[in-house]
Amino acid sequence: MSFPPPTKKKIQLTFEDVVIKTIPQQRKCCKKGPVEQSKVILNNVSGAVKPGQFLAIIGASGAGKTTLLNYLSGRQISQNLDKQGKITVNGVERSQMKGFSALSAYVQQDDILFQTMTVRECLEFAAKLKYKGTLQQQLQRVDDIIKELRLNKCQNTKIGGPLIKGVSGGERKRCSIGVELITDPSLIFLDEPTTGLDSFTATSVCETLGELAASGRTVISTIHQPNSDIFEIFDQLMLLAQGKIIYFNKASLAVDHFAGLGDKFRCPELSNPADHFMTIMSIESHEVEEDLEGDRGVRKTPAQIQEEYSERIKYFHDSYQKSPLKNDHKSAYPGIEPIADSDVSQNHVGWCYQLGLLLKRNFLNTLRLPQTSYVKLIVTIITAIFTIILFQNCDGTIQGVQNRNGALFFMTMTIAFNSIQNIILIFPDERPVFLREVNNNMYSVSAYFFGKVIAELPASLLTPIIYGCIVYYAIGLSTVFAWKFPLYLALMVLIYSAAGSYALIISTLFADKQLAVTLTPVLIIPFMLFAGFFVNQNNIPIWLIEFQYLSFFKYGYQALMLNEYTDLQLECMNPPADKLYEKCDPLGDFDSPQTLGESAIALGAMYIGCYCLALICMKLLSRKYD
Repeated sequence: MSFPPPTKKKIQLTFEDVVIKTIPQQRKCCKKGPVEQSKVILNNVSGAVKPGQFLAIIGASGAGKTTLLNYLSGRQISQNLDKQGKITVNGVERSQMKGFSALSAYVQQDDILFQTMTVRECLEFAAKLKYKGTLQQQLQRVDDIIKELRLNKCQNTKIGGPLIKGVSGGERKRCSIGVELITDPSLIFLDEPTTGLDSFTATSVCETLGELAASGRTVISTIHQPNSDIFEIFDQLMLLAQGKIIYFNKASLAVDHFAGLGDKFRCPELSNPADHFMTIMSIESHEVEEDLEGDRGVRKTPAQIQEEYSERIKYFHDSYQKSPLKNDHKSAYPGIEPIADSDVSQNHVGWCYQLGLLLKRNFLNTLRLPQTSYVKLIVTIITAIFTIILFQNCDGTIQGVQNRNGALFFMTMTIAFNSIQNIILIFPDERPVFLREVNNNMYSVSAYFFGKVIAELPASLLTPIIYGCIVYYAIGLSTVFAWKFPLYLALMVLIYSAAGSYALIISTLFADKQLAVTLTPVLIIPFMLFAGFFVNQNNIPIWLIEFQYLSFFKYGYQALMLNEYTDLQLECMNPPADKLYEKCDPLGDFDSPQTLGESAIALGAMYIGCYCLALICMKLLSRKYD
């Protein structure tokens, strides 16, 4: 099925003298050796892509394909690169345009979608946040995308992932493209859309891209070693090597162009042109050629091989520069109109509407992955049973006081690490989705943040309450007043929440989930030393004393101790005259510097403060990808 013409203005993207190179790092004062040199990634790259063209960018690894694609699309590449060049959209410099993202779309190499959502739900979520119009118009747009991308059969199938069986790789890729097509962009960028797909599926995806271009859109994509069928779909072909363009024109003219450079570079008959171009552009294939010659007695050094390879690429580049093909594609497309402000207007929905959609998605994600909730519940129950087995003798003796103190600290530690383990794994998994959607202006960072916080509230309440209900009476904690137990549960919820807020900061700072899990004990366990269980708080060295005020273990354990022992009468508190050596004073020995109320307020302040800090970290993280 062919695509209808774009509803927005057609786009011609022109780029001139694009130079991207690394910024040399300053040599440290104690470091010896030569100063690091700047490395050129893209070297004076120029060209133009017109409406109705499907441009494929091909090159060996390190040729600069993705760097060029990201620069053309306006995505942040890196802070450590010097970027120069002029990019114009329909004759207007892109730097002077506002809302360029409203006209373009970027499909990443990885299919970043929620595994628990169906294909239709993914498209509807994007439509409600990005497509201007009524709800009926948004749903109609989704229906059109499903038909155009041939997703009818799988529209109600979940995307799938490690825990859920879902759609095929090709369907997932088309769904990723569909999410970006919701706004009907006139310019589409794709980063290696065929990666990980079999030959038939990859060809099907590229046929879809060809149809998009044929409808009047401008399609630019990096491609990694396409088969011959895919090569026939390309309108334009750009070959990159060592950051230089060695060919940029119609794909159908490429074979003849290289045949004219010498018989050595002629594409063999019945061969895939793309494979041939990769062979002559790759230094690895050049090394293989030299190894074969070396077997015949001619052995060259790696430096000589690198020099010969660079000379070959220079020959290709110079030949292209002198060829009439170089300027053949630079003429202006007829009928191109300048972009007006009305053309780049985006759909801006309210913050509360964004929050509502995100909450719905988060709760659906929880309901459709019940196994994760079951695991949390089972772990909580097993830990509670283990607590009962260890601390069942909390009587009124000195030994009972020791068990009681140990039980209260163990509860603090257990519920804190339970919270940390639950929170630390959430954001790293969703980080790619978050960055893609925020980068596409689908919602604000604060809406996503509060959506996650509210969605985690049931777990933040139920986990400590279930744990506390199981262990409190079973090990014989204080029943002097009826309010002791509910206050204990409230304190457990505060400890769980404060620990989770610490974990959220860590999970925001570290992109790698395994790294976050590995570093968590290193960053969290030292705070346990300030709780007052291992070391009396009055004996903490003065140069470390400030750190105790950052420890949620301190305030949590302190609050549980004060709640437990206040007004509690134990046998060892008033022993007979002949057993004065067994006299105990739990609160006196603990010597708490804060009251119960102050400890609870401190936990609440930590909860709010750490969540505010995590929100700031998320905003800074998203800013890196603007």
